[in-house]
Amino acid sequence: MEYREIAAGDISKLVKIFAETFNSEPWFEKWTEKTAEKRLSHCLNNESCVGIVSAEGEEITGMLIGEEEQYYDGVVCVIKEFCVKNALRGRGIGSSLINEFEKREIARGVRSITFYTTEEDEGFYAKNGYSKSDGMIFMGKEL
Repeated sequence: MEYREIAAGDISKLVKIFAETFNSEPWFEKWTEKTAEKRLSHCLNNESCVGIVSAEGEEITGMLIGEEEQYYDGVVCVIKEFCVKNALRGRGIGSSLINEFEKREIARGVRSITFYTTEEDEGFYAKNGYSKSDGMIFMGKEL
């Protein structure tokens, strides 16, 4: 498995992987290529964006996009999007991709990684050493 930073020419491949992944179980979302491209472009065009892909030869197998944010006690990274090609899920690609991302963030001096996820995905992240944050809850309001 190879890892590299996301390049401008990757967007069309990432859009397809993203939409296919999140339109499938367990999420069953309704991404179109247009909305997926808008979402990923927004993330990637942010000056604090950090992102890598995993690849086998020319084939992108997964992606992880984060955003580094300054706090009073250091820089944290918030994972914005993370997925592995559907046909390759369950082969350890996600775990190896997140581990590589962590190594890169440690080298950049980032002190922690946070993210939002669904209950269905909690087991994957727990297996990779993540836990629920004490004292923090996710809140929202439909408008």
